Amino acid sequence: MLDRLSCRLGLLTLKQRLRFWVGLIIVMLGALILISTSLTEARYKTRETKQQLKDAIGLQSTFINRWLENHSTQIGVLSNLMSSRTGNKEEIQRMFKSLMSEEGEYTAVLYVDAQGKVVVDSQSPASSGDVSDRDYFKEARAGRSFITDVLISKNSSRPFVFISSPIWDENNGFNGLVCGVIHIGILEKVMNQFDFGNAGETYLLNRNGQFITVPLGVEGSPLNLVNTSSIAKLAKEGAPPDDVYVNYAGDRVMGQYGWVKDNEWLVVAEMKHSDVFQALYTDILLMTIIVLIMLLLSFALTFKFTEGIIRPIGLLLKGTSTLREGDYGFRIPPDQFASAPEELQQLCENFNLTGKKLKTTIQMLEMTAVVDQLTEVYNRRYILTEGPRLLETCIRAGQPCSVLMLDIDYFKKVNDTYGHLVGDRVIIHAASLLMSCIRSSDMVSRYGGEEFLVLVPNAAAAAGGVELGNRIRQTFMDQPYREEDLEIPLTVSIGAADYRTEYSYGTSTLEDMISRADQALYKAKRMGRNRVELPDTPKKPSPKSEVSL
Repeated sequence: MLDRLSCRLGLLTLKQRLRFWVGLIIVMLGALILISTSLTEARYKTRETKQQLKDAIGLQSTFINRWLENHSTQIGVLSNLMSSRTGNKEEIQRMFKSLMSEEGEYTAVLYVDAQGKVVVDSQSPASSGDVSDRDYFKEARAGRSFITDVLISKNSSRPFVFISSPIWDENNGFNGLVCGVIHIGILEKVMNQFDFGNAGETYLLNRNGQFITVPLGVEGSPLNLVNTSSIAKLAKEGAPPDDVYVNYAGDRVMGQYGWVKDNEWLVVAEMKHSDVFQALYTDILLMTIIVLIMLLLSFALTFKFTEGIIRPIGLLLKGTSTLREGDYGFRIPPDQFASAPEELQQLCENFNLTGKKLKTTIQMLEMTAVVDQLTEVYNRRYILTEGPRLLETCIRAGQPCSVLMLDIDYFKKVNDTYGHLVGDRVIIHAASLLMSCIRSSDMVSRYGGEEFLVLVPNAAAAAGGVELGNRIRQTFMDQPYREEDLEIPLTVSIGAADYRTEYSYGTSTLEDMISRADQALYKAKRMGRNRVELPDTPKKPSPKSEVSL
């Protein structure tokens, strides 16, 4: 049949027939490769982009919620400290200025009395103003901490978020509130800390679709602009976003959303559709050119046909050998197998996908190896590995360094009385209290059971270490574990030790410090618990105690 068709087409010689049929096969194979690869990459790119957007939303949502929780905790701690100091305006202002200096994100901190009058702000010990009609005052009077939506300041007409916590007097009566004021521009900085992709962006909306953070290139103030795209409406309905839609700027985009702040704020992540598929269009053009070249060189390619099979197999062998050696980042470049048969293309793509998933799994396992799964602080293995490096840095810089060993007092009684599930939640609560007390340069780990270890650089044990220990101890006393009707008071015993040039215990500086801090911890327990102690100073041996033989 092919011979008769060749004769009708005027293909009389073997050379003509071979060139024609090989050329036709190459064109058909090239078209098949082009279409199948384009569809496969389009589906993969769509799934990859959706997952990337979901990951960005998850990361942003977690960060914003934790950011709000951290500030709420700071204001709550400040309100507890002020319970017995509401009459001293100068001291209150000093506390406010200290918080603003340490945190750097507050525009102002206010003390409001029980009648809703602003008594002290961070700029002046004597202030004025009435906030009794504000929701955060009403929530504080009802005994609840509160984070407002974006509000417009009465004085400056600028957008702020107000974070409040009630103050109680000695008889547990409402005695006013502490309110931290954060300008909305800080949220924009928080959002901009997480970039993804080459053209991805995230922004915040409120439930009315108004912009809380204004995207780059958009002119206007927060709350004065409304997002009219379909994603805001779908988010209210709880429906998934369209695969492609027109955003606020009129661009065709792919997007995902997530709710934060108890479903009051909407985080939106978007990428332009053209940017997502730009690489795919380039690949299609490149493969088209390759097919045309192969058509012109069809005779020569008949002798190199096997090379299209051998090359991908060689890359796969190289890839498997590389993975076996522990390099999980190896990927087969798509242009290296673009002209191979479809089966080998899919095999290479599956190899690349498998390598990517394997690398992600290894990274997750590495994270699990250094983070305590219950408390989400570093585990014992991490601090014993990384702690010596931090100590070496301090020693080279000539700075002091200390170690705190903490143990929750009578924790076995908590387990025996309330069960191990409650005990686990108490340990989680203890870890969060501990993290709220330390600096960003300090290193915290769960050392075992109810014991925690804190490595404190640039602080001697007798000064900074003891001071930090007492602050931690007071925080535990001020914030017992609460769960519905259950309240469990917590205290900690703490041992502190600093760096010494000569080891008394172990074979390394860190082992020596941990051993002496552990001895100081047991000393604190022997002396009544709920205290911070330093290790006993070793006695120097008397020369007369030597034994002569």
